[in-house]
Amino acid sequence: MRGAQRRSNLFLAITENVWYNRIMNYKKFLDKPFRLMALIGCAYLVIMLLLNICTDFSYELSIMPFSRIVSYSAQGLALLLCLISFFLYTHHSIYYIALETLTISYLYTGRIYTALFLTAILFVLLLLENRLASRLRLGIYLALEAVKLALVIPYGVRSFFEYLGITLFALATIGCINLLFRHAYDKKESGTINLDDYKFSKRQLDCIKETVVNNTTIKALAINHNVSESAIKKDLAHIYSVLGITGKADLKALFIGYEF
Repeated sequence: MRGAQRRSNLFLAITENVWYNRIMNYKKFLDKPFRLMALIGCAYLVIMLLLNICTDFSYELSIMPFSRIVSYSAQGLALLLCLISFFLYTHHSIYYIALETLTISYLYTGRIYTALFLTAILFVLLLLENRLASRLRLGIYLALEAVKLALVIPYGVRSFFEYLGITLFALATIGCINLLFRHAYDKKESGTINLDDYKFSKRQLDCIKETVVNNTTIKALAINHNVSESAIKKDLAHIYSVLGITGKADLKALFIGYEF
């Protein structure tokens, strides 16, 4: 009886350990949102490619030449970029390029509403990542928007003004939210934050810069500095405590427009 009880307890312990490890792996996976988005993007693109093969779904509304080639090429390239983004999940620009590629191809092939949806997603991601803070990036993005507007022109005045209106609305919304973030945090009398006023170590300063500019993960920071993840977590906790904030989102909002 005792032997059977021991085997039963051992089996339960092993089962609980397996489930615990699975749950922790899922949590670690969900801690990397761009890896999860890349996986969802891959699934979506595989479905779209299958629909194209069976029904000509992505280019049946097109009035432009070579729509089939453009559709297959753009979706294939976007699928490849999503796969790369899955493994290089700290390089968020790869995922943005995939979204832009799809958006431009959808506009070319007449799927205006799908392109508007992807444009809205891209705007939100750029806002959360603070990617439009620099003039160069903003200029590049506006140039891409001009190209996309030009692709809508062949589909009529209504589609052109519809796309233009929603794009301007999204830009205005991003501007207003940025202003709200700026207003939410009290700056110093000079109007800017000076990191030299705080006694941060070189590693802590680098953690601030990498988190704000590149949205670098704790694991990547630990690898870059050749330290444990717990050491980076302690650095970030110290930074949050000194600056009087609670997390990464507050840190990004606090340094909107900051020149590192």
